[in-house]
Amino acid sequence: MAKVLVLNSSAKLKGSISRQLVDEFIELAKSNGHQHEFTIRDLAHDPVPVLHSGIVDAIRTKPDDLTPEQRTATALSEQLIGELKAADFIVIGAPIYNWSIPAALKAWIDQVTRIGQTFRYGGTGVEGMLGGKPALVILSRGGLYDSPERAAVDYQKPYLATVLNVIGLKPTFVTAEGSLMGEDAFTPRLAAARAAVAEAAASLK
Repeated sequence: MAKVLVLNSSAKLKGSISRQLVDEFIELAKSNGHQHEFTIRDLAHDPVPVLHSGIVDAIRTKPDDLTPEQRTATALSEQLIGELKAADFIVIGAPIYNWSIPAALKAWIDQVTRIGQTFRYGGTGVEGMLGGKPALVILSRGGLYDSPERAAVDYQKPYLATVLNVIGLKPTFVTAEGSLMGEDAFTPRLAAARAAVAEAAASLK
């Protein structure tokens, strides 16, 4: 049995490709013969607060020196990091918004990327502290980013690859792109993404 943390970040409830693929993963994982435990967060419709000065000051304060107000300010961050640490497998649904990720997902990242909690500085630089846990990152894109010119304006996948590695996750990316490029372009790409999601769900132990 695996403990699975699922994060949706699409603002769309209907017609969202990333939500569709995340839902398919959950249903297939539930039927793969193992009893998995799911923690599901809808970051778009139950949003995590963005950082403010009180939170930033608190997370930079030594735990023993925290005031009661600072402990309250960091309570959600501690909870979200606890969910990451408890999970065996993470699933992230992330559409591309304005060449990058949704603000809702960025707010979650800002709450869980904490020195001494999910990363640290060692002799070789930044070291993730989540032990290389696997993460399935489901990306959806209206356009195509398979040329050097288009790849140069992709701030979605490279950013997520960087920050997830920083905190010690090992991401595998599944990309459904071309949804605004017509049926001929999108249908085979969606089919390939669905097949990759199904394979990941089937392999979850």
